[in-house]
Amino acid sequence: MVDLERRKKLACHLRHLVVGLISNDEFEESITEDISFGWLPEQYYRSKEAKSDDPIIRPMLELCWCLYSDLEHHTLTDKYKLSDEALDDISRYILFLYSDFEYEWPYFDHTNPLFRLSFKDLLFTALTLGQHYVVKLNERKEQHNEFKNTGDHHLWPFINKEQYEQQLRKQPFLWGGGRKPD
Repeated sequence: MVDLERRKKLACHLRHLVVGLISNDEFEESITEDISFGWLPEQYYRSKEAKSDDPIIRPMLELCWCLYSDLEHHTLTDKYKLSDEALDDISRYILFLYSDFEYEWPYFDHTNPLFRLSFKDLLFTALTLGQHYVVKLNERKEQHNEFKNTGDHHLWPFINKEQYEQQLRKQPFLWGGGRKPD
């Protein structure tokens, strides 16, 4: 399911965040109003909507949350400015959000597994002297290998080069008021 309206809103908010037009707090406020049904980006996975949503929304929100510090109010300028490589990647993500392609990747949680362990998992980890955590890490490695083998992971969220190049020909920005290229 492609929710093009919410994808475009997310792309717009993300663009404004990464170029410093809005702060991290303004970004989170916009996201909770327009995209995540009141949930903060890092908590959206808990929502009932996340389970039946456009599958690109959850990984995008999680990725966005990793772009800034939520410990203080700031924009992504000066000492918080993103690297050119990160900006290139984000440009590709935004390009995908403006596409009508289905998101074809399996879900992979990029956060540290320690952040997602339940109290029960922590208890089992303590009782097994860390062995339970090792099992969880091995499961995560298997999931990551499955993720990487699904498509061209250097072009994520596009599944392959053909899809990426097709969307590049339809890019929604940078026409400069002149004639669109053929």
